[in-house]
Amino acid sequence: MQRNNKNTTYLLVFALFHFLTSIKSENSTLINSEYPWLRLPSTPQLPYPHYDQYAQINNISIWYTIYGPENGAPVLFLHGGFANSDYWGLQVRQLQSTYKCILMDSRAHGRSPSSSANITYDLMTSDVVSLLDYLGFSKIHLVGWSDGGIIGLNLAMNYPDRLYSLFAFAAHYNSSAGNNASMPPVFAAYFKRTQAEYEAFNPNKPYEIFLNDLLTMWANYPKWAKVDFEKIPSDLPVWIVAGDHEEVIHREQTDTMAGWISQAGELILL
Repeated sequence: MQRNNKNTTYLLVFALFHFLTSIKSENSTLINSEYPWLRLPSTPQLPYPHYDQYAQINNISIWYTIYGPENGAPVLFLHGGFANSDYWGLQVRQLQSTYKCILMDSRAHGRSPSSSANITYDLMTSDVVSLLDYLGFSKIHLVGWSDGGIIGLNLAMNYPDRLYSLFAFAAHYNSSAGNNASMPPVFAAYFKRTQAEYEAFNPNKPYEIFLNDLLTMWANYPKWAKVDFEKIPSDLPVWIVAGDHEEVIHREQTDTMAGWISQAGELILL
């Protein structure tokens, strides 16, 4: 069984790597640039049919949907800050024939409403664990982007028995991770787009409050050190991944995390 899980991990990483390196050719709606890192591809759509479902957990209603065969290896996809699960549409199309793809909108994101509680990584990690319990998954492979990758690392540190593997893309370990350069146009356009998506999906709480809540979390968390990463079991497969032209996170953060996790692979996408 352990060997099967390890083989599943290798196949999943290969599929993700192959697909992530291919999406640079997707149509872009923002900037007609010869450089892929200066283009913002259109927001994907989730494959049809998909079934909007809600889990009542942690005093909130969390949106989720599931694709793939009943006996497929379970893979949970966690989106980044301000985004929603639609951003995984291309990956789901690539993987749903083999893997059971589980998607959830984080609290206050997409189709999941907010609550009176402050948004924190620990709270969103608790939401993930509660959703897994609700759905009956004891362990999953986790693919996380940005905030989703940070939640994945938090799980690896504090709930490692719930993970078969972790693929953390564009995560960081300290809130000082941001690049000092001014916000690039592609990232500014991402913020503008996600505001429109938020207001369409989740109109009951003003975007300005959501923006302030998330920026407050980003200014203060995470604040991890090497000792926190030493809690990750050495037999848990981990990939630390970033883009060669990452807009927000210093490369030092990526390199350091990969060095602190003894078994981690580091992957930089060109």
